[in-house]
Amino acid sequence: MICPHCQASNPEGAARCTRCDGVIPRMDEGETLAGTAPAATATSAAVPKASAPTGVLSPPPRSGSGTPASAVSSASAFESTLALEAGVEFGPRYRIESLIGKGGMGRVYRAYDKELDRMVALKLLRPDLTSEPSAVQRFKQELLLASKISHRNILRIHDLGDVAGVKFISMAYVEGNDLYQVLRKQGRLPVDRVVKIGRQLCEALEAAHREGVVHRDLKPQNVLIDQADNAYVSDFGLAKSLEASAAGMTCTGELLGTPRYMSPEQVEGKPVDHRTDLYALGLILYEMATGEVPFRGDSGQQEMFQRLRLEPKNPKLLNPDLPDYLARIILRCLERDPARRYQHSHEILADLEAARTPASSRGVQISLPMPTRRGWLLAAAAVLALVTLLLAIPRVRRFVFRSPVETTSPFGIPALSQGKYVAVLPFRALGDPASLNYISEGLVEALSAKLFQLNEVRIASAAAVEKVGMKASLERTARALGVNLIVHGTVQGTGEKIRIVVNLEDVAGGRRLWSEEFSGVVQDLLTLEDQIYSKLVAALELKPTSEELARGGSHPTENIEAYDLYLKGRNAMRGQQDIKNIEAASRLFEEALKKDPGFALAYAGLADASLRMYKEKKESIWAEKAVAAAQQAQRLNDNLVETHFSLGSVYNATGKTAEAIAELRRALEVAPNSDEGYRRLGDAYLAGGRKEEAIQAYQKAIEVNPYYWFNQNAVGRAYLMTGENEKALAAFRHVTELEPDNFFGYANIGNVFFRQGSYNQCI
Repeated sequence: MICPHCQASNPEGAARCTRCDGVIPRMDEGETLAGTAPAATATSAAVPKASAPTGVLSPPPRSGSGTPASAVSSASAFESTLALEAGVEFGPRYRIESLIGKGGMGRVYRAYDKELDRMVALKLLRPDLTSEPSAVQRFKQELLLASKISHRNILRIHDLGDVAGVKFISMAYVEGNDLYQVLRKQGRLPVDRVVKIGRQLCEALEAAHREGVVHRDLKPQNVLIDQADNAYVSDFGLAKSLEASAAGMTCTGELLGTPRYMSPEQVEGKPVDHRTDLYALGLILYEMATGEVPFRGDSGQQEMFQRLRLEPKNPKLLNPDLPDYLARIILRCLERDPARRYQHSHEILADLEAARTPASSRGVQISLPMPTRRGWLLAAAAVLALVTLLLAIPRVRRFVFRSPVETTSPFGIPALSQGKYVAVLPFRALGDPASLNYISEGLVEALSAKLFQLNEVRIASAAAVEKVGMKASLERTARALGVNLIVHGTVQGTGEKIRIVVNLEDVAGGRRLWSEEFSGVVQDLLTLEDQIYSKLVAALELKPTSEELARGGSHPTENIEAYDLYLKGRNAMRGQQDIKNIEAASRLFEEALKKDPGFALAYAGLADASLRMYKEKKESIWAEKAVAAAQQAQRLNDNLVETHFSLGSVYNATGKTAEAIAELRRALEVAPNSDEGYRRLGDAYLAGGRKEEAIQAYQKAIEVNPYYWFNQNAVGRAYLMTGENEKALAAFRHVTELEPDNFFGYANIGNVFFRQGSYNQCI
C-alpha cells in the first residue's frame, strides 16, 4: 500500500507507514477514495469525542487559519470526530445504539429516533466534506433529488441534519447485513440467489436512472440484505456531492469511488453516466457468482490500472457450474467501452428474466439425427393432422381467425387501453397479522372510497376484491376484476409503529409504475392515508378538480381512537359471517360512536351489521335498528357513498323499494363511476318489478367497467328473469370469455339451455 504522506510502499493491510509512521487510511473494498491525496503535513488535530455525561457532540476546534481542524488531512482526526459510543445522545432526538460500519464518507450508526419511536440509520459525514456552505448546499440538492426515487429496493433517505457542526443523514434502518458481510461469510452464492439479488439491483438502478440519478459508488457495502433476502441500495445521490466537494478542497488527481468497484471511465477521470453503475453491477454479480473479483493487485492503484488494460477473466473459470447466460451477462456489463456495455439496467433485467423461463419454452437445443425424406413426409402429415384437429376446437378457431384490430393483454382479456381501471388489493400484513389485518383492510376501504369520487378512474369495489381473494397472481386477479392497474403493498409494524409500502402495477403492460414507503405511528394512520392517496393520484397521472381534491382530503373522523375501533369493526364483518362476529362488529361500532358521536361511517357500519343480524334472525328489531343507524349516517354526512349504500341496502331488504332506488341514485351522484352502485340499483329495480330499468342499470355497470365479468353476469341474470333467453345466453358467454376459469358463466349457460329444452347442450 502507498503511504499518502511520504509515498513509500508498504505491505498490504498496513495500518502505519514503515518509513514515516504516518497513518495509512484504508483503501480496500470498504473505503471510498476521497480526501486521500498526498498532504503537506501529517499533524493530527485533537478532536474530542462526545462526552458520555452530556452525550452531545461538541463542535470540532478550528485551526489558527480559520480552517476547520477536520479539514486537515489526518484520517485519525476524522475518525475521532465521528466516533460515538453506544448510549450516547446525539443531539436532542437520537440515541446511538451501535456502530454499523464506516467508510470513506464517515461512520454509520444504528440509532433510536425518540421523536418517532423507531430505529434509524445515521450516517455521520466526514467534516472535511461538509465544512463549506457550498458543499452543504450540494449535499442538500443531491439528497433532495435522491429522496424523489421511490422504489422498494432503494433505501429511503429521511433527512440531512446537523449536530454541533457534524452533518448527518438519517435513513431507513434495515435489519440484516450488507452484501460485503454476506460475501465474506458465505463466499460465492448459489446461482438462484445471485439472480434474485441481481434482479433487485437492476430494478433499483432502473428507478434511479429514470429520475436522472447516478450512484457512482455502487459496491457491496452499499447493498443491504434484510432477513427475507431483499436487497436495498443505499447512498444514492451522495457520490456526486462528494465529487463536487472534494474537487474544491483537495489536491489535483484525487479520485472519488472505491478502487475495487470503479469503472474504467472513473479511473481515467472521464465524464460518467448511468453506465458506470452498470459496470459496478457487473463487478458485484461477478463477486457473488465466483466469490472473487476479476482484478486483483498489490494496491488499489494496480487494480485500477488492470481495469484499463486487461480483460476480465471469464467467471466460469472460477465457477464451472455457472450458467453460460449469467457469464455472458456479467462480461457484457464489464466491457471497458461504455458503448459496448448494456445501455440500460432494464436490458440486464430482461436477460435475467429470459433465462428464468423454463427450458421447454426457450427451445432447448437437442442434437437429433436428420430425418429421411420419408420421415419429413410423415412429420408433415402429422403436423397437418394436428392443425386440423386444433381448428376443430371453436375457441382455437376464434383465436386464429379473430379480427386483426382486436388486441389482447398478456393475461388474456381485451387490452384496457382506453382508461384507467384500478383495483386496490388488501395490503399484506407482515410481522403480526392479527394486529395489522384490520389496518390493511382499512387501507383498501379508505383508498377505494377516495378514488371512487374521481371521474378519471374506474375502481373495483372492495366487495368485488374480497370475493376474488388474495391467493391468485396479480394477472389472474386483474382478469377476475376486469382491471389493468393494481394497487397493493405491505403493512409492517411493531407496537404503535407502522410501515406501509405501496405499489402501483400496470398489469396489462407488465411493469411497476410506482412504489413508495410510508411510515409513522398508528395515530398517524389518517395522515398516512392522505399521503398515500396524494402520491397515488400523482402516480396515476390524474388531474382532480378542486371539488374532488376537497372531497378526497376530508376525513371520516378526526378521532383516531374512533377510527381504529371502526376499522376493527369492519374487519370483524369480513370472512365468515356468523352471529358471534356480527355482534362483535356491532360492539366495536358502538364503541367508536362513544368516542365520536358524529362519525357517519361508524353509523353506516352499525347499519350493515344490524342488517346482517336481521337476515340471520328475521327479527324486526334488527331491521328497525339498521334503518335508524343508516338514516343517522345520512344526516351526519350526505356525501359519503357508504352511507347511501347502507341505507339503500336496508330499504331494499325491508321492502321499501322506492326509497332504496332513491338512495342508490344519490350514491351514484357521489360516486358516478361505481359499477357496484349501478348493480345495486339494478337489483332494487328488479325487486320493484321494473325490469327494463333494471337492465338499463346493469348495462350502465357494464359501460363503467366492461371487463368485470360480474357485470355481464348481472345483466344476463336479468335477461333470464325477463325471458330474453338469447340475450341472456350472449351475456353469459361473454362471462366465460372474460373469466374462462369461473364456473358461473358455464353454469348459467347451462341454465339457459335447460330453459330452452336443449338438454344435451345443457349437460
